[in-house]
Amino acid sequence: MKKKVLLIALLVILAASLVYRWQHPYHQKKLTRLTYSGSRKRVIVKKQNPDKDELQKAPEIMLALYSTPPRHHGEVIHNPFFQAGEEKKSIIPSPAVANRTPEGPELPPKEDPRARVERELSLFRVFGSYESAGKRMVFLQRGKDVLVVQEGDKIDGKYLVKHIEGHSLDLWAEEIQQDIHIDLSDF
Repeated sequence: MKKKVLLIALLVILAASLVYRWQHPYHQKKLTRLTYSGSRKRVIVKKQNPDKDELQKAPEIMLALYSTPPRHHGEVIHNPFFQAGEEKKSIIPSPAVANRTPEGPELPPKEDPRARVERELSLFRVFGSYESAGKRMVFLQRGKDVLVVQEGDKIDGKYLVKHIEGHSLDLWAEEIQQDIHIDLSDF
């Protein structure tokens, strides 16, 4: 019985609040200019009807960040996996373990370097190019990584980009000491 009374009371309160909100709707004021009283600067809202020329302009894209990326020093400043107070503990194997010959699977045969290079380069997808100030850049994608390469760049520290033309890309593979020509006409 108490639950029914409580439910009826809550329904009456809900109905009253809905009727009140229907009778007294909220209207937000419209402003033509925004101001902030904490500083001397004024914030001005843009015109409501922009010019037709402004609508036809292409948006500006900051491609300079891709063509000249910032240099990173590569040093580890803070290693979260190593605490400063810890010392490396050396493990000394027992004489029985040290004298035992390793029994395990034999090492797999080495993969052909040429096949490995072809496999690694097949992971890349070319999805565009860009030319600015005589420099041509190619956008490469591998998984979720996007690389912007130009002449003189190294990919994965192994492949030097020698030459980029409209429909081709020439690389120098250090592992096999050969030039690799990639045809981009399909992309």
